Amino acid sequence: MSNQFGVNVIDIPETINYVKRNKSSVARFGDGEFDLILGRGIPYQTFNIDLSSRLKKILFTPSNEKLIICVSDVFHDLDRYNDYANSFWKQNLEQNKTLYKEMGEKINWFGSTFISRPYIDLKDKSSADRYFSLLKSLWKDRDLLIVEGKTSRAGQGNDLFDTAKSIHRIIAPSKDAFSKYDELFLTIKKWSDNKLVLLMLGPTAKLLSYDLSCEGIQAIDIGHIDSEYEWFLMGALQKVKLPHKHTAEFNFDNDIDFVIDDEYESQIIADIS
Repeated sequence: MSNQFGVNVIDIPETINYVKRNKSSVARFGDGEFDLILGRGIPYQTFNIDLSSRLKKILFTPSNEKLIICVSDVFHDLDRYNDYANSFWKQNLEQNKTLYKEMGEKINWFGSTFISRPYIDLKDKSSADRYFSLLKSLWKDRDLLIVEGKTSRAGQGNDLFDTAKSIHRIIAPSKDAFSKYDELFLTIKKWSDNKLVLLMLGPTAKLLSYDLSCEGIQAIDIGHIDSEYEWFLMGALQKVKLPHKHTAEFNFDNDIDFVIDDEYESQIIADIS
C-alpha cells in the first residue's frame, strides 16, 4: 500500500497503544493547523506568525516516547471515509501538496490525528466502540486536568471521563486562545502535579503539548473528542449540533443553551477565558 507523498501514519489503535505504553504527550495536526502553517487564518484562531512558525517546527519534530506528533490519516485509502470527508481531503491534499511532500521526505512516521475522531467520518463504524474504549483506558484511574474553551464542557452529560479518578478544569478562551498562551502555560504547570492533562484548545493545544512534555508533564491534545463521542452515543450519521455545548465544525457557538451543572462548575479551578 503506497502512501501519497510518502507520509506514513500509524493507525488509531497503534497510536493509542504507543501513548499508553510510553505515557507520551500528543500533538495532533489537522486541516486547521495546516492552514495556519501555510499562512491562512481559521474561524477560531486568527493567523499569527509566531503561532504559525511554532506549529511548523513541532510538525517537523520526529515522534518519540515523550511526544508523538499526529496528522490526519488521509494519505492512503480515502475510500474508508464518507463522501464528504473523501471529497474534502482530496481537495486538501492537492491544495497543500508542497507541505505534505516535505513531511514525507523529512519524517519517518506520524501518529493518527483521528484518535479523537474515530466515528463520524468513517464509512465502517463497527470499530468505534473499541476505539473509544481504548482511548478511555488512557485516563482510567488517573487524575485529570482538562483545559478547554469556555463553551466546550467536555464530558458534561455523558460518561466519557467516568473512569478517571478525579477531574479538574481550566477554562480558556474559545477563540484566539493563543493570545493567552503564557498565562495558560503557567496555570497548567501550577495545577498539573501528578495529573494527566487533556487539551481541547485548537492549534494552541499543539504548542502546550510540546512545551509541557519538555517539562515532564504528560499532555494529550484530544481536540473534539466530546462531539465525536456524543455523535457515537446517538448513532448519528452526520454531524449534529449539540444544544448545550460547543460542537465540532459548528465554529461560531451560536444558540448554545447552557445547562446549570453544579458538578461541572465545582471542577473549575481556574478561568482565564
